Amino acid sequence: MPYFLLSIVLLVNGCALLKQGEMPAITADDNVSPSFAVPNVRDRMLYLARQEWELFGRPEVNYDIEPPSLTYPSEASHGHETLPPFFSRIFMYWYAVTDLPIIGHEGEIRPWSGAFIVWLARSAGVPESDLPSTVLHWDYIEHVMSAGSEDRFVSHDISTYAPKPGDIICTPRGEAFIQSIHNYNDLRRGAYHCDLVVAQRPGELDVIGGNVLDAVTLAHIKLDGAGKVLPTKTRPWSLAIEQRN
Repeated sequence: MPYFLLSIVLLVNGCALLKQGEMPAITADDNVSPSFAVPNVRDRMLYLARQEWELFGRPEVNYDIEPPSLTYPSEASHGHETLPPFFSRIFMYWYAVTDLPIIGHEGEIRPWSGAFIVWLARSAGVPESDLPSTVLHWDYIEHVMSAGSEDRFVSHDISTYAPKPGDIICTPRGEAFIQSIHNYNDLRRGAYHCDLVVAQRPGELDVIGGNVLDAVTLAHIKLDGAGKVLPTKTRPWSLAIEQRN
């Protein structure tokens, strides 16, 4: 029998079986379990952050020099927010969390580090009630600071908590604003930057954030002997957001 005729016969017979009820449909009452481990929200956020960092060419920022600079693996392409392939990613982060225009009044790309963090959370399955959609870090920082102890995200003074992968660490930015923030209790509306912790080693964290020197960038953050973050002049970390689930 020619191949195309055999295909038609199999298709017709298959439809007949379905009509006769010999292949029952799966219903909501059936207990179906996946045959593989489904990543949880925390793992999905970590995977997405590393995926975007890879797409930008795996840049790393060095905060130990002034001004901070990026380094790329020699074989990698250099991702930058103004290049079309990378701007398309930033466009995606931005409009997943806001309807505000991404281009400012002077034709500049608006700061998108807040949109990046919220995009990671929303894409990983974090509901709006746990982390609100916004392009401003302060909006979700304020939300988390008022959250209850049973919520997914809980805030801590950076000096009292040792962050772990899946947590978020935040710092005020802008020299004038930084000078006004002396401790956790001084935190208020203003300019911030936050990164997702993606790895932890003795004495060091790896964090990934958006809009760091115009890219999705990884940084190595030094820790003290108790695993607490050591603030620096460039990154005076003030707040840790623990992810509990």
